Amino acid sequence: MQRNNTAKRGILVSATPYDTRIAVLDDGILSDLLVENSTSNRTLGNIYKGVVQRVVPALQAAFVEIGMEKAGFLHINDAIDRDILLRKEYGEEVSSAAVIPGIEKVLKAGDEVMVQVIKEPINTKGARLTMHLSFAERFLVCMPNSNFIGISKKERDFGKRKIFKQLIYRHKARDVGYIVRTQALLESENEIVKQMRKLEEKWEITKNNFREFPSESCIYQESNSVEQSIREYFNEYTEFVYVDDENEYNNIREYLGSANPENLQKIKLWKGSESLFESFGVEDDYEKTLSTKVYLPRGAYLIIEQTEALMSIDVNTGSRIQGNNQGRVFLETNLDAAREIAKQLRLRDVGGLVIIDFIDMESDEDNNAVIDEFRKATRFDRTPLNFSAISQFGLMEVSRKRVRANLASEKHSNCPMCGGSGIVFSEEATLSLIDRYLARIARKSKMKNVQLIVATSLAKLLSDDYGRMFHYLEHKHSLNIELMEAEDYVSHQFSFFNPDTGEDITEKFAFYS
Repeated sequence: MQRNNTAKRGILVSATPYDTRIAVLDDGILSDLLVENSTSNRTLGNIYKGVVQRVVPALQAAFVEIGMEKAGFLHINDAIDRDILLRKEYGEEVSSAAVIPGIEKVLKAGDEVMVQVIKEPINTKGARLTMHLSFAERFLVCMPNSNFIGISKKERDFGKRKIFKQLIYRHKARDVGYIVRTQALLESENEIVKQMRKLEEKWEITKNNFREFPSESCIYQESNSVEQSIREYFNEYTEFVYVDDENEYNNIREYLGSANPENLQKIKLWKGSESLFESFGVEDDYEKTLSTKVYLPRGAYLIIEQTEALMSIDVNTGSRIQGNNQGRVFLETNLDAAREIAKQLRLRDVGGLVIIDFIDMESDEDNNAVIDEFRKATRFDRTPLNFSAISQFGLMEVSRKRVRANLASEKHSNCPMCGGSGIVFSEEATLSLIDRYLARIARKSKMKNVQLIVATSLAKLLSDDYGRMFHYLEHKHSLNIELMEAEDYVSHQFSFFNPDTGEDITEKFAFYS
């Protein structure tokens, strides 16, 4: 979907005891989706009183203990004077004498530091941290320990930018800077000052907590997903916010309580007989985000698979292989895929490396058309994203910034049968593995009797043809095998027990121990 700044916006908030789902609709089409389980331990935006564990000059970084399982990672760019970086970002002059010092000049082991999580812990990696703290509201971003004032780059009127800078300078505290967001340009001075006081109060509380709280403590907790979503997505083009939970409805009204009455009238408690997401046609799109197979408009489909290192997306024509002009079919399928992939990356909140296997096309012109379509489709993605050209093998590499766990990790858990691989041993492979286990038991123990528990289907296979396979195993390993079947086992499951002691010896003789 091509979003524009004047798209008519709607926000849906659906809350249950087990999760909260927030959908953002632009011109009636789902453009963003946020899902948070009730058990999620969100840390993004939280501020901690950390202790530097060690400094690593080779990485120009430090590892900081903040009370989590793994120490957080703090790079030098997140520890130096932020005003230098901000002036560069906003195109202001930076002194040529400004030199970034080495991390060992800034921090040492044992230092207590105030750090904020900018990327949540994922898999084996600790949180990414910064000393450049920020508190965000709808109109302003407050930046402690800074004196910089930046005005939204969307405001090109120099005179208006100057007026807003002077307004902020007049009212701000000495130890904070501000970024003035686009929304603020439409607000009154009174409203902006009110929000400044609210943000600076958060900073004062956080400073006091840093003094009073023990090391490795959370000293500021970011607001919940609903409040963050309203803060980020509610704007002058928002026509409605429907909420299906009375508590969340009241919370949103309280959060926007300082807004004008017209905005408050847009917040409505959903009382329809049909579910909120179903009524607005969002439920099907939500289910797509949890599926491996995603169908495209003209019969083609995507296969989306996540591994620990990357996500792979394979484009398939499906039934669209008829006709004489296959080149045209391949181009149309890839164009459909480019649009849907951009949407899926955004809705699933995918981070890290993504490899897209497009259908091979014959001409550079067609390849460029697909690249242009993907570029258009990702233009309004709020998360930084880079992608390569399509290679000679039809592959495109996409890198999307990862800041928190994606939707799949929120809603999926590893299958207890396959361990998350999606495959299990065939019955023949399972028999071969049982054979090797028996060989190891015979060789490494003095046991003459062993109890083997298998699934019903495998017990039948061992017993077929007068137990030919079963007697083969007994004879080969000189063991007396007591065969038992378990109805709750699936085909690849088996266990070995010592019949004399009742001990489960499967792990004891495992090949991976």
